[in-house]
Amino acid sequence: MSPHRRLSPARRRVVHALLVGVAVSVAVTALSRVGVLSGWETRAVDAFVFLRDRVPAPEIVLVEIDEESFAALGERQPLSRRYLADLGDFLLRLGARVVAFDVLLKSRSIPEEDEALVAMTRRREAPASGRLVFASVAIPRKGEGPPRYDPSPPFSPELGGFFAFPNAPVGADGVIRRMTPVLPAGDGGLLPSLPLAVLAAYAGHTPADLSRLLKGERGGSLALPVRDPGRGITRNEPVSLSTLSGTAWRIDFAGSQGAFTSFPSAALVQMARSGVRPESDNPFSGKIVLVGATFQESRDFYPTPVGLLSGVEIHANMVHTLLSRRALLPPHWLLNLSVLIGACLSVSLLSLWLRPLWVALASLALLLGFIAVSYEAYTQGGYWLDFVAPLVGMVSYIEGSRLIARRRLRAAFGQYVSPEVMDRVLREGAGLGGEVRTVSVLMSDLRGFTTLSERLLPDRISEMMNEYFTAMVEVITSHRGMVQDFIGDGILALYGAPVDDPDHAWHAVATALDMQAALQQLNRRWQVEGRPPLAMGVAVHTGDAFVGNVGSPRKKKYAALGDTVNTVSRIEGLNRELGTGILISGATLRVVKERVVVQDRGAIPLKGRTQPVEVFELLGASGPGTSGR
Repeated sequence: MSPHRRLSPARRRVVHALLVGVAVSVAVTALSRVGVLSGWETRAVDAFVFLRDRVPAPEIVLVEIDEESFAALGERQPLSRRYLADLGDFLLRLGARVVAFDVLLKSRSIPEEDEALVAMTRRREAPASGRLVFASVAIPRKGEGPPRYDPSPPFSPELGGFFAFPNAPVGADGVIRRMTPVLPAGDGGLLPSLPLAVLAAYAGHTPADLSRLLKGERGGSLALPVRDPGRGITRNEPVSLSTLSGTAWRIDFAGSQGAFTSFPSAALVQMARSGVRPESDNPFSGKIVLVGATFQESRDFYPTPVGLLSGVEIHANMVHTLLSRRALLPPHWLLNLSVLIGACLSVSLLSLWLRPLWVALASLALLLGFIAVSYEAYTQGGYWLDFVAPLVGMVSYIEGSRLIARRRLRAAFGQYVSPEVMDRVLREGAGLGGEVRTVSVLMSDLRGFTTLSERLLPDRISEMMNEYFTAMVEVITSHRGMVQDFIGDGILALYGAPVDDPDHAWHAVATALDMQAALQQLNRRWQVEGRPPLAMGVAVHTGDAFVGNVGSPRKKKYAALGDTVNTVSRIEGLNRELGTGILISGATLRVVKERVVVQDRGAIPLKGRTQPVEVFELLGASGPGTSGR
């Protein structure tokens, strides 16, 4: 005997539920790994980012070239290089730790203005005077193999400072959610992004240092500043190149538009050109300053999970993400699988002892707990604990269990009831565990079948019986009956269970009439084929019976038990004595008396009963409109 069969039914149900839970967990994890659930996971993180309280980042300040500043420049592009030179020089004199320009400087403009910007970068090459970072687009290199990128050159090779790409991956829906701290360089090594170069400059690296570190071994690391909540930037910590170059980081947006302190560039340039001497205590001292265009003609605005943001604001959020090390990378898939298995196993065990509604409510509570824990992990530690996969797993388990139960029910009843009754069982449910209800029971039996079996070959008998049972079962199911059992050449059918049928007595009586009519059609055909005819007796009785699953733990069936079933069997046997075709009891007649024509056969004592039973021969229906179909 197998170990599975040695288990008790209760334990077997538990084992089955656990196996299904594990199977669902593995399947959902596989779907998540291949990206099937990525869209839902993305939307879940978007919701977290949107709902999160604004997180101030005082170390990052924006200087915006807004509409007023652009108008003062004559609304021409490229932007005045002298304007940028005066702005950058003044910000560094104010004590800015890093000044990064999210402005492309690809083509030459007015020579004097170009030279002014180059001269400013030369004066500010000393580390003590601050650092300058300029945007340089990463251009994909043509050719086969893994993608590699080359930086676009500035308008002058003499322009000093860091050069880093401002490119950001755009999602399939046009929303910017992620950042790539580095990209593979065309000549080997890695290209730095603008936010990475900003933090490298803040940490004290020179452009040559950064280039050398990014061209080193992939197992190497890069020391970058770290921001502690409530304490600011206090130290540098190494970040491995594999972490920087691996999966794209999810941007941890600090808030919607206006989350960072910003100043218009026009006022600062005016102060610089008026000869104002900066105070040591100012909003730019020791800060990371990002300069970018926010005027409409720049077309530098992009949709994000927190709304439409300018390019310079998006880069500020990227710097904030690197500073806080909140990459929002998912945990190892084994941890996700463990959480998922725990969720599915919990639901599977609950489904053994709770009703479906309570299982659904418990699953909802469990899901809300996952969401709460995931949100707390996101807000406090910057971790993304996937709750989408457990949600899909729990829903899949509940729906899968429901489908399996429906298939089992259809397998158990589908052969013996009509499609309409089967649909009602699946739609409304039925008490299959056992209950006492009022039903009508039909019993049929063939006459002279034993003698017929002696005269015909077994294959001929088998052929006739298959045709007979097929015709009779079709009649029974067409009147909403259920074939409970085949007893030799007899048929036991049940009406009014497993689903309620207020007209069950009439449906049973109509079945008896149509069964005799169907047998007459078979006899006429068999007579033409040279086969002997068959005779049949049918009985119908109405009363209370126990209906439900009965049997042993290894073998069960849905059945009706009780005096009603025994009585109909005794009534059917009277057909031989009385020479009748259909007999119904007085209990059945009292329900259908207006719809049938009968002949009273009296009160007849039955074996096993102390009281006689009123028996009536059913002659036919009383008029039109009485069909039970």
